[in-house]
Amino acid sequence: MGNSARRRGARLRGLAVTAACVTAALVLGGCAGGSAAGAPDATAATQAPAQASAQGSTRQPAACNADYCDPADWDTARATTPLSQIPPFVEPLNVVISARSTVSLTDIKQALSQWKTVSTATTVNITGIHLKCISSEQADVAGGGYVPQNVAWRLGGCVDGNDLSLAGNEDHVRIWNQPVPGSQYGAWFIAASYETLCLVKNGVLQTASTDKLYAALHPSAAYHCVDGGPGSIHTAHPDGYNDAAADFAAAVAAAATSRGWHVSQRTVTVPRGASAGEGRVPFGPTADVVTVTR
Repeated sequence: MGNSARRRGARLRGLAVTAACVTAALVLGGCAGGSAAGAPDATAATQAPAQASAQGSTRQPAACNADYCDPADWDTARATTPLSQIPPFVEPLNVVISARSTVSLTDIKQALSQWKTVSTATTVNITGIHLKCISSEQADVAGGGYVPQNVAWRLGGCVDGNDLSLAGNEDHVRIWNQPVPGSQYGAWFIAASYETLCLVKNGVLQTASTDKLYAALHPSAAYHCVDGGPGSIHTAHPDGYNDAAADFAAAVAAAATSRGWHVSQRTVTVPRGASAGEGRVPFGPTADVVTVTR
């Protein structure tokens, strides 16, 4: 992302083995450590609209406009974490790539050259430590019940993104598709957040940059804390959800413009069932809607 990519975070130094261990610990991540109840442990990238799950809610979107149909819920399902210091939470769907877009999600991703696709199936094995890159969360954007994200992107990918997370500059998004009649690609609903690599030491959440070796030796105590909450660095991004949504939407617009595509943006007010997410970090009742056309 534009302004975040300039901050590459603190680079790991020291002995080679320690650096390798730290890199492994960083891959764990907060949202990489949590899970949504019943969520399959896989992420599939899609270009065409995904079909809604036949299980769960049978609610249909309440109303449609040219950009999207109102989802059954503008928040994700409640996700759990392995750390008692971070209680279960929901996250906001705070960006929409509209159904009027004629550029595929794959092409938009390619234009966002500094963003990398990450998967729940991706693991890193360094010195015997097996860690996942990101976890699954669930949302109901098509009215057919809560389903895992179709795809997830991370600024810098797993490894470089973790360098960014040491300074609180790691931005990532989870993306769900909503089929919309008459639209080639449908609408894409996105949950964006800035996060800091954090850890629990002596029962207290703190930033991992204060003790990288401890994070490497205790990967189960490492997590990603949303900026603005306990254990985070929030100087640059005091509102981890709202800031990430605005910056990601701006990055999509900038990338599209660089390819000669046409972009329009608007901010909409949406009904939410919650006003705060992980670590009680607040989020607003708005979403950024971006349309990208050739």
